[in-house]
Amino acid sequence: MFQEYEQLEQQIAEHQARIEELQEQMAQAERKKDGVIAFDKALVNLAAEYQMEEEEFFVARGQQVVEWLISQLNDEDAPDYVQTLKSRVARHLKREGDSPRRGRRAATVSKSAEPKLETGHYRNPYTGATVEKKKRNPKALSQWIDEYGLDTVKEWKI
Repeated sequence: MFQEYEQLEQQIAEHQARIEELQEQMAQAERKKDGVIAFDKALVNLAAEYQMEEEEFFVARGQQVVEWLISQLNDEDAPDYVQTLKSRVARHLKREGDSPRRGRRAATVSKSAEPKLETGHYRNPYTGATVEKKKRNPKALSQWIDEYGLDTVKEWKI
């Protein structure tokens, strides 16, 4: 009975330590949030002081932002917004590549000339979703090909 009591006390102590750790993480996140708010206010004040638009500040730092985003594209631990930007840019570039006239013709041709993948299972490393290809490409697999490219999806075969 005393052993159970000691084990419970030990578990309580472990949980309290975890709670303290989480509270510290929450305080750090709150400090970061306050920092972002302070940065935003400072940016507005600087823009007003130098009679600039906020967008002009962004243009000045634009190349550094682009380089940072490019470095994040292949990082599996990249924030969700980087993955969202990556898929949106891919969709936009795909749409921009087709003129309205060619778009209709390409759609009829692409059905018969669907990208060839081997039969088997494919796992998307970004979403963790698994798709099985038997004869024709499933809808999800075709979307992956459109979004990430045929060569990339070929590497996802498991």
